Amino acid sequence: MKIFLITVSVLLIGAHSYAQHGQWTVKAGESIKEVLGDSIIFQYPQFMPGSVYFKDKTVSIARFNLNLVNGEMQFIDPSEDTMTVDNEGTIQYIIIQTDTFYYDKVYVDLIHSNAIAKLAKVVAIVPGDIQKVGGYEQPSSVSSINSSSYFYNGSQVVKLKEDKIITLHKRTIYFIGNNFNHFLPANKKNIHSMFTKQHMAIDNFIKENKIVLDKESDLLKLIDFLEKG
Repeated sequence: MKIFLITVSVLLIGAHSYAQHGQWTVKAGESIKEVLGDSIIFQYPQFMPGSVYFKDKTVSIARFNLNLVNGEMQFIDPSEDTMTVDNEGTIQYIIIQTDTFYYDKVYVDLIHSNAIAKLAKVVAIVPGDIQKVGGYEQPSSVSSINSSSYFYNGSQVVKLKEDKIITLHKRTIYFIGNNFNHFLPANKKNIHSMFTKQHMAIDNFIKENKIVLDKESDLLKLIDFLEKG
């Protein structure tokens, strides 16, 4: 889904709170599915039992899995076909096994919450370098290409253009949420905008406790501090 790839790319530009886990190179003419395989593309090794809780209080039960490349929450329907959850605006949250997902432009996986604040993460496979094969089949970097155009067409994995080589990275982006289930990447600007009344207290806490905003254990301390403040 191009929207997801663009959104995640924007989030990565504006957020320092992420960690990089792996790297893969997809050569010209190869597909992402062939190179990565389902064990990397999806969050879970198989589709797992789960429930979608809608804002109108209805619940839908199926087997779900999160696609880390296109950001779609997918499920197995009664005909054993793989489908994509749509109408995300109607969803309150999704529970898969012991994991809880909220949707705010992207699916975020809840790590910890209290009455005031939430900590969540997005694990995504995102574009790195894209190279164009030159006249003698030698790759040359093309930084101006919009990488999101070369991954997915709708919800289907498609082959890259024959003259493109792309590097993919698996990253974790941390998000701060409020009690309205609104989530933003965990950086000072976003934390200030979400908790304006605690602006100065937050800055003092971060400074005094040497909080690192790309470290999960430090973010957990900050979430608990927000509840006390």
